[in-house]
Amino acid sequence: MSTSRVRARSDSSRSAGDARHELRNYRLDERIGQEELATVYRAAHLTLDRPVHVHILRRTDWISSSRFQLAGRLAARLDHPNLLPVIDAGHDDRYGDYMVTPLLDAQRLDQVLADGPLEPLMALRIATQVAAALDYLHGQQVIHRDVQPANILVNPQRVAYLFNLSLAASPDTPDLSSIDEADYLTPYSAPEQRLDQGEASPTLDIYSLGAVIYAMLSGETPPAPGSAPPMLASRNPTFGGVDRVLQRMMAEHPDVRFATATAAITSLRQALRAHIDLATEDMEESNWDASADWLENPLETVMGDALTDEFKEYIARAHKRADDLHRRNAIRLLLNRWSRKGNFRRVALGQLIQPEQIVSYNIYFFELRTHYETRTIPQTKQRAQKDGERSSTFSAPLDVWDVDVPAATTFDMVKPQDLVLPNSIRVFKCPDCGGVSMVQCQTCRGKGTISRVSKVRNPDNTVSQETLERECPTCRGYGKQKCSRCEGNGNLVEEQVFTWSRRARLWQNSDDLEGLPSLALQQRAEAIYTAPIDPYAGRWHSVAPLSELLRAAIAEVGDQTRLIAAELSIRAAPITEIDYQLNEKPHRLFIVGHDNEVIGDWTLLNMERIALFVVGAALILVVVIAILLMMFN
Repeated sequence: MSTSRVRARSDSSRSAGDARHELRNYRLDERIGQEELATVYRAAHLTLDRPVHVHILRRTDWISSSRFQLAGRLAARLDHPNLLPVIDAGHDDRYGDYMVTPLLDAQRLDQVLADGPLEPLMALRIATQVAAALDYLHGQQVIHRDVQPANILVNPQRVAYLFNLSLAASPDTPDLSSIDEADYLTPYSAPEQRLDQGEASPTLDIYSLGAVIYAMLSGETPPAPGSAPPMLASRNPTFGGVDRVLQRMMAEHPDVRFATATAAITSLRQALRAHIDLATEDMEESNWDASADWLENPLETVMGDALTDEFKEYIARAHKRADDLHRRNAIRLLLNRWSRKGNFRRVALGQLIQPEQIVSYNIYFFELRTHYETRTIPQTKQRAQKDGERSSTFSAPLDVWDVDVPAATTFDMVKPQDLVLPNSIRVFKCPDCGGVSMVQCQTCRGKGTISRVSKVRNPDNTVSQETLERECPTCRGYGKQKCSRCEGNGNLVEEQVFTWSRRARLWQNSDDLEGLPSLALQQRAEAIYTAPIDPYAGRWHSVAPLSELLRAAIAEVGDQTRLIAAELSIRAAPITEIDYQLNEKPHRLFIVGHDNEVIGDWTLLNMERIALFVVGAALILVVVIAILLMMFN
């Protein structure tokens, strides 16, 4: 091994200690762990008081810094519910490079596996989510290259988050060829993986995902890269199909592996159908058509113990519907019945089509009602002192967010109104009157009289002007008047005033409806959930369309505005996609809702009957026209 390679692991680590410190906009609290490149602290945003995790680079070499910055840059640009997001990053003069991630109640998968292998369904659920994240990365021309249990987080709702893109291959990845192999090769690495090679392939991550699945099901570290893992069926005979999937995922030659992570998970799910049957009461996948599959929506994973009775009842009906449709020949029988109910529908449609894939899942529609409160920066204002007012006894005024305001009536609007910041009152002598409450009369300039010129007619009828002194009408001859600035009180009050208001906003989004019969889905969507939520909780950000709503809602928050309440409403509709061949051409149809409405393209129609009807209608029209012409001739 070349001695020119950098041994980054030998660099000394840095620590901020256990005491509280400030890093830019964050207050560092307790140190909670250490990653390969960074030390992790529980922290809070100083302004928003939002809990977060702050990762501080603990090495000083350039390659570690480059990797750390690469991980932050990629994670901030990418957006997937199963990728741990980076919400801030930068450099601090005291601590160095840092990045900020949401505070998640989660464990690393390697810590979970320390207690032994996982139940097959839990392993399948985690693998499905990691696979979705990998396929998203590959679509963005990013290869992770470090998929292993230490880089996967799992929360109590069994939501998985892939993180640590510090070894990722992407168009803007720096040269990492000087890193020692010991710093990047693990038992989960594909045998062909090298950082000094020109290009990286998605098959690297497919291999690593297979190794992670093996570790989850066996509870053991996988064998050295390139070696076939021990057969799981030797421990559990029901894992025979799983072994075949893992052998393909972890094949020594990349071309043998699955093309996508999702394709591998589809095969794994089919191999585990007997286990799925034992774990679920409303679906028996072992009796399904070989091409049928159920896709669990991320929301259903996230909800966990938050499921309401309405949501549980809906999920049970959706599972029962899928179970009925996925049974062998069930789709053919349904389409045949559909054919018989319309004169222009293709006859015996179920016998004509050849299903290649049948997939059922739920589509969700989201409404997020948010309530914002705004408190502006205090402005200094002066006014006349009121009776009994005294200067505040405390030297420091309260923060605007510590001021008691009327209790919030959820989602009601409160028009902007001024409030005085407690402890901000200062009484001082009026500079205009010097505290005596009176000032020189501005009308008579203190004389008490004013001069008025009058015209006087003389006895010889000439007119002359005569100046007369009269009592000043403003001060009544006193020469002074009440000070207008202090309103005759002699003192002024200086206080801090801020503006307070509340407003509500409605946000809407749904699962991706591109290519789906959106109108039919919206018409059949039923309300299944309404409840207040914490918009900052990581669990909700695991659902892409809901995360989009939450990010948009949180973007309205700032130093002067806070999100004080959020209520989530969810509607849902089931759908089944059927990809099939007809006349050796691929087509797709949908079965929507619990009433199983069939929606597809022109291939569902009996074109011969339609043609005959059109010809017949045209002939009748010609005959009618001919008769009318004969009658009028």
